[in-house]
Amino acid sequence: MANILVVDDRPANRDLLATLLGYGGHHIMEAGDGSEALELARSETPDLIIADILMPVMDGFALARRIRTDPLLAKVPIIFQTAHYLTEEVRRLAQECGVEHILSKPIEPQQLLHTVNEAFGHPPTGSHLPKTAEFQQKHLQLLADKLYQKVTELEQANMRLHRLSLTDELTGINNRRGFMFHAEELLKFARRAGYPLCLLYLDLDDLKHINDRFGHAAGDAALRHTTHILTRTFRESDIIARLGGDEFAVLALDTNASEIEAVQKRLQSNLDEHNAQSDPGHALSFSLGVIPVDLNSDLTTTELLEHADAALYANKQQKKNRKSHR
Repeated sequence: MANILVVDDRPANRDLLATLLGYGGHHIMEAGDGSEALELARSETPDLIIADILMPVMDGFALARRIRTDPLLAKVPIIFQTAHYLTEEVRRLAQECGVEHILSKPIEPQQLLHTVNEAFGHPPTGSHLPKTAEFQQKHLQLLADKLYQKVTELEQANMRLHRLSLTDELTGINNRRGFMFHAEELLKFARRAGYPLCLLYLDLDDLKHINDRFGHAAGDAALRHTTHILTRTFRESDIIARLGGDEFAVLALDTNASEIEAVQKRLQSNLDEHNAQSDPGHALSFSLGVIPVDLNSDLTTTELLEHADAALYANKQQKKNRKSHR
């Protein structure tokens, strides 16, 4: 049977090919990059080379070009394998290097065996390699395009992970981490520009009662409804977050102490409108603590939340006192 040189920088990929081709009785040689493969090919003269395209030191294109210019190896068929390089430009450059076959990863066993048999049946003819400068230009442009693509994909993935780390999965608004991150930036901006800020801290009343009476699905719905009320009440420039459990916070930009009452009325109006459309027993209510932010102070976001939490506690006590006097 044939001596086949498998070239891939990942041992697991080489092992897979060695196993599949070993069933056919072929003798397998392995190399981790193009440079190592070229040295091995010159000493062992394989009957077939199966090479990954993207590899360190010397990639598949450079390896194929070196093979085709070596008198002892020029007729050795080469199969490329790749997970990403399947564009027409890649196929054209591969053909210019005397490579007719490209397998996509993950490797399909039947497709691999079929391609190997086809490569043995149609050995490469004397291909006209592009001039060195022309080849290098195409090669470098292709690698640059692929590198840009990979960097862009990585940046997009990192952005998605960043957003996920700052977002509450249930409601889609900021979680506590997201609130702290964005609130710090908004606080710095407001202090530099002199824009007034108002911090609201609220929690949904009787969430445990909703969960116990109607189930956790109803409790989740109540939290989403509360989120909807908040996003209707405040602007996109305001930082809205679910801090955890039944607790929410809003850092409202360009809102001073004299406007706090108007903000509370707008919030109550949207709450009343929601409750008017709700099924019996599903009306919402929440306790609220509101404080203006002193831009001349050096209070941190954590300290401001503590002050707002104290105002929330005072609001709860007022509610309890009113109930007890009825």
